[in-house]
Amino acid sequence: MGKCNDILMVSPLFNALVDSRENATKKQLIGKDFFVTIQPGDVDPLVSYRGQVPADWLDYNGHMNVAYYMHVFCHGTDGFLEFSGANQEYRAQTGCSTFVVENHVNYMRELHKGAKMRVETRLLGFDRKKLSYHHALFHDTEGYLAATSEWISVHVDLKRRQSCPMPDFLMDNLGKILELQKERPLPLNIGRSIMSWG
Repeated sequence: MGKCNDILMVSPLFNALVDSRENATKKQLIGKDFFVTIQPGDVDPLVSYRGQVPADWLDYNGHMNVAYYMHVFCHGTDGFLEFSGANQEYRAQTGCSTFVVENHVNYMRELHKGAKMRVETRLLGFDRKKLSYHHALFHDTEGYLAATSEWISVHVDLKRRQSCPMPDFLMDNLGKILELQKERPLPLNIGRSIMSWG
C-alpha cells in the first residue's frame, strides 16, 4: 500500500506473519475520513492503473522487460488499495498498511514502446487480516490481454511489524467491491502455479 516503491515484498512465511492478537483501538476506528461511495460503474471494471510503455522499459528483445510488468502491477495494487480507502491518510492516521506476501505473474503477449496500458483489478476475497486480488494488464488501444497477476496482501501494524485486523469501514468498502464484482466472470489464471517437470 502507498507508493509502489514502498511496498515490502515479504518472503512467503504467511502463517508466521498472521498473528492472532487483536488491536482494539485500530479495529474500532470510525473511519469517516476513509468512507468511499462505490458505484457499479466504478468496479465493472475497476481500472487501477493506466500508463504508456517508455523506451527505457524495453530490454534486448525489443519489448517491455518482465521487471516492468511487475512495476505496472505494483502501481495497480496502489490504485486498488487507494480506491478501497486504504490511502496515504489512512496510513498516517492508523499506522497501518499492507504487505504483499505472495504474487504470481503470467505473461501472455508482448508490449512494445509507446503501448498504452490498462490494469483492471478484481477482488477475489478477504477477511479481517488479508485480501487476495487479481490484476489483468491490457493493451489499452488494441484490447488484448498482455499479462495477469494474482496477489495476496496482509494488513499490518507498521509499529509492531505484525498483522492486525482491518477496521470495520475498510471491511465494508471491500465488501461493497466484492459484491459489485461477483457477477463478473472469474479472471484468467486464478490459482495457477509454475510448471512442474515431475
